[in-house]
Amino acid sequence: MRTAVNLDYLEQPSDHDLVVASQIKSPPLRRLVRLALGLSTESMDLLTALTDRLRTAEGALADPATSGEF
Repeated sequence: MRTAVNLDYLEQPSDHDLVVASQIKSPPLRRLVRLALGLSTESMDLLTALTDRLRTAEGALADPATSGEF
């Protein structure tokens, strides 16, 4: 007998993730973390790369284009 597996369930964040996210004191950061919970590995990698680009644009990280870090 075959049973269907709800793949959406597999992508849901664990209770532990939600507990950790709820302990973040900064409301904007807490919201960002809660929105990111359950994303695929590829989407998390994309979000991380975008965050690096934003921090570089704001001067918080060295720009790899000018620092020779290719």
